[in-house]
Amino acid sequence: MMERFLRMFRLSRDMHEIEAMTDTELADLGVSRTEALSLAALPDDVPVRVAAMARIYGLEVDDLLADRRVWHELLHGCNHCTDLATCHRFMARAEPEAPVDPAALAFCPNRATFDHLSRSLAG
Repeated sequence: MMERFLRMFRLSRDMHEIEAMTDTELADLGVSRTEALSLAALPDDVPVRVAAMARIYGLEVDDLLADRRVWHELLHGCNHCTDLATCHRFMARAEPEAPVDPAALAFCPNRATFDHLSRSLAG
């Protein structure tokens, strides 16, 4: 319960900080006010899940951050995942470093984006 209150307080603080920023400051960060507010409201585990799934495709977070629009799309897709239970089971698999058959990732709403990024970076 305490963790939930702490998250609410942090979210409130973040929202106030974003509201206090100028459009120029937000543009320097590469986001609109709406995007910044949306990103601040994301549950903490969403970027962690996106990064973990990226590693399965041989990608690093820096690869994803190279295009902020793609990063935001990945976060949005993960946040609106309709099969979170399968994702959690997959991420908790016994051998996390073992090779993965892409067919096993059909549950992930971001799989096509990860696959495209992985192929484009491979050459």
